[in-house]
Amino acid sequence: MGPFAEEMHARLPAGFTLPAEIAALFDWIEGRGLLHASKRVAGDRFGTLQPLEAPYRGAVVLFRVETPEEARAYAEAWFGPGEAAGRIVPFARTGADGFYAAFWLDDDGRQHIVHLGSEGDGLCVLGRTPLDFLRLLAIGHNELGTGLADPHGRPGDEPDDDRLVDNPPFRDWLTRTYGAAIPETVAEIVPSPPDSFATDSDDPFWRWARRQIDQRDAGAGDDLG
Repeated sequence: MGPFAEEMHARLPAGFTLPAEIAALFDWIEGRGLLHASKRVAGDRFGTLQPLEAPYRGAVVLFRVETPEEARAYAEAWFGPGEAAGRIVPFARTGADGFYAAFWLDDDGRQHIVHLGSEGDGLCVLGRTPLDFLRLLAIGHNELGTGLADPHGRPGDEPDDDRLVDNPPFRDWLTRTYGAAIPETVAEIVPSPPDSFATDSDDPFWRWARRQIDQRDAGAGDDLG
């Protein structure tokens, strides 16, 4: 692993790992000079899939593993304090409105890549493997949440659709390195992502998150009583 990947790996709490595909992506980002100084955290860096050139129309994905303190604060904002807060580590901002991809440990201790959207949109596992996550990013949506909201939609279908992101270098690296096919739609990897109105879902992360949120809300009600 290169310096940026090593730095990000060192932030992960015990029980978490940096998947080889994500480490390779971080090395690719660093090799292409796509690391940038963070304005939010002095002295820190984040990576992007494209250069930050005005006017920027690239995919809104900012790669930066949150520190343990940041990760716990983020998870506690979602689920309240407790054991659940130690099972989420955000590592990529996937949209401008608080959308994140994160590493999640399920009840059996298996690690997955999951999505957390603002207002509960897109709570789901992002494919079976880390490579599936990278393939999702290569589809071409400006924001991953856009693709999850319309999983059968193809970016650029409409003449005035400005959500399409054409990123040949990233696509070429992905296909050359892993022989991976780029899906046409999100549904090929995430068939039925639940939205904020969902009352049930087969998605394991959605079901786990709903349990934590229900327990958090029940606890808040007890406190009020």
